[in-house]
Amino acid sequence: MFIIGLTGGIATGKSTVVATLKQRGVAVVDADELARQVVEPGTSAHTKLREAFGDEFFDNEGRLKRDELAEVIFNDAEKRRKLNSITHPAVARAMLKAVLKLFLTGSRYVVLDIPLLFESGANKFVQKVLVVHCSDEAQVTRLMARDKISRSSAEAKIRSQMNIQTKIDRATHLIDNNGTKEATITQVHEFVDKMNASWIPFAVRFAIFFVVGITIGRLTQYVF
Repeated sequence: MFIIGLTGGIATGKSTVVATLKQRGVAVVDADELARQVVEPGTSAHTKLREAFGDEFFDNEGRLKRDELAEVIFNDAEKRRKLNSITHPAVARAMLKAVLKLFLTGSRYVVLDIPLLFESGANKFVQKVLVVHCSDEAQVTRLMARDKISRSSAEAKIRSQMNIQTKIDRATHLIDNNGTKEATITQVHEFVDKMNASWIPFAVRFAIFFVVGITIGRLTQYVF
């Protein structure tokens, strides 16, 4: 099994790509969903966040008020670093568990849907990078319509992220989402077909089993 990192910019159309991947039966691990799970009441990350940011960011049931905290850290780099230092390791552990489970169940490859793929350094652990992109104007327009915000607010949100061209330059595969939804879906199908035809999953799986087999063989010398 090999690992594909999926990323893009805010409002570039990544959700359409993910939906199509899932329709094709591709295993997708959603970092945002894991990020919600790891801060549920009772988790260690939840406890650390409450200690770091106070009760004001939690509702009566103890659940994190994500939107309110996001608004604060958007304008405070230090608090953003504090949040990331708590949540990123927890998400990474949850993601590792999900990938191992998929490996053991025989998945050929897995797509990690990680908005901050490069910013978090997670790109170091993937074999391929798929970036979804569109023009600057399309991104601003879509974000304004989606979040019902002004142009200046949309542009500020986009500027707070890594420049999309930087992501494009570091990608191994691209999905151009400047056209119609149908055109984007067609590109995703072409990408899946290419991945399904790849021999890499078999080579990686063989290498892992070979190493495990050698290790077990050496261990048996000491046991028997």
